[in-house]
Amino acid sequence: MAKYRTTDVAAGQGLFLDVNLKKQLLPDTFEYMLNEIIGTKIDLDIFDKNYKNDQTGASAVPPAVLLKLIIYGYSKGCMSSRMLDELNKNNIVAKALTGDMSIHWTTIADFISKNSSEFKEIFMKVLVYCNELGLIGGETYAIDGLRLPSNASKEMSGTKKQLEKRMNTYKRMAEKHLSRHQKKDERGETNEKTEERFIKRQKYLSHQMEKIDNFLKKMEPKKGKDGRENQSNVTDNESAMIHSTKGYLQGYIGIVISDEENQIITTAQAVGTTNEGEHLRAMLDKNGENLKEAGVKEPEEGKKPSILGDPNYFSEDNLKACEERGIEAVIASGRVNERPSTCEKNRYASEDFKYHEEDDCFECPQGKLLRYKYNTKLRNGEEKIYQASLTDCRQCPAYSKCILTEKDRSELNQGKKILIHIGKEPERQCSKMRKKLETEEYQTKYSRRIQIVEPVFANISYCKKLNRFTLRGNEKVNGQWQLYCMVHNLGKCLNELNRRRKTA
Repeated sequence: MAKYRTTDVAAGQGLFLDVNLKKQLLPDTFEYMLNEIIGTKIDLDIFDKNYKNDQTGASAVPPAVLLKLIIYGYSKGCMSSRMLDELNKNNIVAKALTGDMSIHWTTIADFISKNSSEFKEIFMKVLVYCNELGLIGGETYAIDGLRLPSNASKEMSGTKKQLEKRMNTYKRMAEKHLSRHQKKDERGETNEKTEERFIKRQKYLSHQMEKIDNFLKKMEPKKGKDGRENQSNVTDNESAMIHSTKGYLQGYIGIVISDEENQIITTAQAVGTTNEGEHLRAMLDKNGENLKEAGVKEPEEGKKPSILGDPNYFSEDNLKACEERGIEAVIASGRVNERPSTCEKNRYASEDFKYHEEDDCFECPQGKLLRYKYNTKLRNGEEKIYQASLTDCRQCPAYSKCILTEKDRSELNQGKKILIHIGKEPERQCSKMRKKLETEEYQTKYSRRIQIVEPVFANISYCKKLNRFTLRGNEKVNGQWQLYCMVHNLGKCLNELNRRRKTA
């Protein structure tokens, strides 16, 4: 029988290796670049004010070490502080970045949660470095938001009445649970295990009631734009109930403005609101400040910077905000899926109907009149309803451009209606934008939006595995969002540095 060599590895024999940690950081890698620029290109003196141990107290873990570990961990999909702790213990590259320094997970958690404002400044310093590498074009940008759940319970959301009802439900559950347990005890059916389960269940119900009760005592109901009460959340009241492609979630929207040239994130902000569109004005102002601070050149004379946005940002106020700032807006109205062609438009819009002020009526493109009927109140305010006669619509050769579906056409029992928002002038910014988006030029411009901003979210959510925020409170969540956006931008820096080395 043949003889083969064996080792003691199968028996669990360990190895003692002489490891040079510096040599574990290989050139042209993310970790090598990270180790080179943190503390040199990116100054971290802003963290010094948080420490008061120069005379007394134990030595602290250097911020540079913590930041390197967090950024490297986030780039590898390690999101929680415990995962970062494990990475530092078991990953040789992480050990090289931290200098084999022992860091407890609570130290990492405190650093992430307590330095949100500092992370904003570090994000800016990374943005300056991106501009030094020539990665920011400064002409065309795209804005969008990524909806993510937070560290908050969706079940603990509701209006004041809903939360009071939930607390009463917990009370009834606790009473029924106690009653059932007492009856079992009288029959002698309890034992040590059932007693333990009973105590555990009662503690849970008492804890839930106490949380809701304490919250209700300090609660200030949130009012929406329509005057109705929005849902509050007991766990994290700064988060919001947000509608996403996977249904409703309790969380935040991470909004970014991305530059077209290399998909560099120039502005990032996490918001706890249901409507990301209401933050466009603030995002544009912040983006202008960031670009100026980063030293990004303004477009050539006669050219306007442009912002591309999806229908979430389509509103009269947002379009006016862009115009006031000298920015060309290319924001979809929701009907932009119809590609332009040489033939007529497929649908009539409200702006195709001419208003006659003296008779208070509208004239359709076929010359028929739509007369005023009544007012109605919708979420966006009060609307005036104008309607054509049923006879005119049935005899109209172009009725298919007004009636949307085949079912509506076959069951036509009333004339065409249009809704006009009271207080809005006929020639609005929204109407102008819709007309622009019907042209080939603006359709081509808008089509670039997906190429600019969607890969950013794919990188952060899929490649970097950010599928939820681990913190509570808008300020802390925003800090974590800035960190992930920083990781994305540093990855773009690495690509440029490697390209320059190869062409040198």
